[in-house]
Amino acid sequence: MPNPTNGGTCLLPVGTVTRAMHAKEVLAHGGIAAIVVRNDPAATGSGCAYAVSYACGREREVRRLLRAAGIRPYGGKRI
Repeated sequence: MPNPTNGGTCLLPVGTVTRAMHAKEVLAHGGIAAIVVRNDPAATGSGCAYAVSYACGREREVRRLLRAAGIRPYGGKRI
């Protein structure tokens, strides 16, 4: 699990397991540790069953990297 020292751990739903694995690779290339987690689709409110988890202190970088890679996250939350 990513180190939660910089503001906790965040969860960003991305959709399918394939997209989540791609997001993890994109983040790793950007120097951000992340893991793929399975969500409860009912809890997300959007039906997205897979997400990436990372240190919340890297939120801006995470969203920038994913956006540049064409990965559209669905919401997000601190866990």
